[in-house]
Amino acid sequence: MTRYPRTGTQPETLVKILITVIEKTPSGGATMEELQEAYAEINDRQPSVRTIYRLIRRLNLFFDPLCYGEKPEPGEDLDEDDADEVVIGEKVICGQRRGNRTYYIFRDERSDLPAGVDDTTMLLLSMYPQLRGAMKSSIEAAMQSVFQNTLSGLSTFAGILSELEHMVYVSGAFPADPAKSELMIREILRAIREKKRVRLSYLRTYDGAVTERVVEPHGLLCRLNNWYLTGHCTQRRQRRVFLLLNIKDLTVIENSFYRMPPGFSLKEAYQDVWGTWTEDESGDLETVRLKVRAGPAERFRHNLFHESQRTKELSGGMLEVTYRLTGAQEMIPWLMSWGGAVEVLEPLWLREELIRNLQETMRYYRQKQ
Repeated sequence: MTRYPRTGTQPETLVKILITVIEKTPSGGATMEELQEAYAEINDRQPSVRTIYRLIRRLNLFFDPLCYGEKPEPGEDLDEDDADEVVIGEKVICGQRRGNRTYYIFRDERSDLPAGVDDTTMLLLSMYPQLRGAMKSSIEAAMQSVFQNTLSGLSTFAGILSELEHMVYVSGAFPADPAKSELMIREILRAIREKKRVRLSYLRTYDGAVTERVVEPHGLLCRLNNWYLTGHCTQRRQRRVFLLLNIKDLTVIENSFYRMPPGFSLKEAYQDVWGTWTEDESGDLETVRLKVRAGPAERFRHNLFHESQRTKELSGGMLEVTYRLTGAQEMIPWLMSWGGAVEVLEPLWLREELIRNLQETMRYYRQKQ
């Protein structure tokens, strides 16, 4: 994952560094000392080499957010926070080693730049060497505006992501398809944001009855490719979980208001639960250990069915899979779906409960013969 530089540098500093590199590129590039001097002109203090590296990274990330990867470039592994970056894309500012010094140049080959960036901004930068005499101040002002708007937008986007993490918690083996319930998800998120109750018609799975509920929504869960609404059910007077596909109708109660439980965290409430337990309590944390035979074991090697999943190789291509979770009772339908490919080793109660369910299934089919 890309690590974005942690710096509060103003747009003027970024523009000054970028303009210095562009100006020095025709003569071979800008040295580290020249970039430090450019920084000092704006900030009235001499920066460290690490600060200049981070500014160059920020500029490169501005033009290509995917240009840095997992391991350090030579000479840039200056602290443990940046110790695993490597260039995987095309950088706009590149370092070239000549002798004992590194010179930084501006790459203006439009074919090397990502789509969407090589338009007005890059055209403006490419023209800068020819226009700097007559239009230097105007171009620098324009670039300051570009970086100011970009950094402001990133800050706003980060705030939106942080807020969204309080409303939605996704886990499980497969990516979910929100399009199936897109309109409902939009209304639920609006209700959470505005602290409004929702009224829903819900299909109970155990008897097929449709019930009317008023819910104070706490968030959206996605588990094993299914979306759920979790919230306080005013009828049951406890937190419940509702499968979105079973909600036949959902309406935001516009003139309502509720308060979120103090200190409630969607992730903390559900990260240890196997499925989507519908009661306030899903039991104690316990260890579930499985033995998976060869063949199906590949699914467990490549898919994470729960955040706590740990695997251990056994002889013959088999796999031991261990989970640390609550609500293990909800694992039974999932375990039964694997047939003889998965054996429960512990806990004993889960193994015995699974056997009882299998026996009940066998009795049902024998009665139909």
